[in-house]
Amino acid sequence: MKRILVPTDFSDCSYYAAEVAAQIAKKTGARVFLLHALEVPQYSSNEPYPTMSNTAEGIFMMKLVKKEYEKLISQPFFDGVNVAEVVQWENVYDTITKQSKEHEIDLIVMGSHGAKGAKEFFVGSNAEKIVRTASCPVITVKKRLEHFAPKELVYASSFYGETVEAFTEMKTLIDLFKPRIHLLKVITPANFESTDHSEKLMKTFIEHHNLENYTMNVYNEVSVERGIHEFANSRNADLLAMETHGRRGLAHFFRQSLAEDVVNHTELPLITMKIPEEEQSRGAIFPD
Repeated sequence: MKRILVPTDFSDCSYYAAEVAAQIAKKTGARVFLLHALEVPQYSSNEPYPTMSNTAEGIFMMKLVKKEYEKLISQPFFDGVNVAEVVQWENVYDTITKQSKEHEIDLIVMGSHGAKGAKEFFVGSNAEKIVRTASCPVITVKKRLEHFAPKELVYASSFYGETVEAFTEMKTLIDLFKPRIHLLKVITPANFESTDHSEKLMKTFIEHHNLENYTMNVYNEVSVERGIHEFANSRNADLLAMETHGRRGLAHFFRQSLAEDVVNHTELPLITMKIPEEEQSRGAIFPD
């Protein structure tokens, strides 16, 4: 892991994300890119966005941003970390996507205000888009984690073949902390699957990734989201992980908004990773 991107609006939750990113950077030697997006005011002229930086308003805003950056980078948790400041006059989601590609980002660490929200861009559609569409793992953080060293991780998945690639991407990060991994498949009345088949899928998954410190769990609940939360609480989990199919929802039975719902409603840090689109539909409830 060489490059970590932290979108920041200088709110408390973005500080929490920066602190987690700094801790990971110290373990990996990665460079941390702190990205602040300045939304461009609406003007009637056809002047391109970059000219904003030369206007009186733009210069004033940049001075404010510089002060905020100085305050953030001076935090003790950044001692010894290679930090780069990036400011873009652009839509938040678009600039995160572009900067991720330009700097070949390996991980995004993002603060979140949760479902009730507060201000700026870590609520609503922007946060959801980042979780659904990022081409690298995303860690979402809601509260301060002064010592980010997860020991009990819940990985919720369908465990079908298309999830293998996503977990491979996340496993590089997970292996830094060597937590016990609780493999979880939530079965709901609307999307029933036999326990025997679920366990076979998990065993294949375990063999493929050569997992050692793990538990296998098939959990029944009225909804997948509720099952994840209840199971995580029962295991005193300190980190959640799950894959997302992006716009089309999670593999097999996870509905489209599940990853976003978990981001909104859990207080635990969450790792998400997008997996490729799956054209094949699965119609069997009791596969052989």
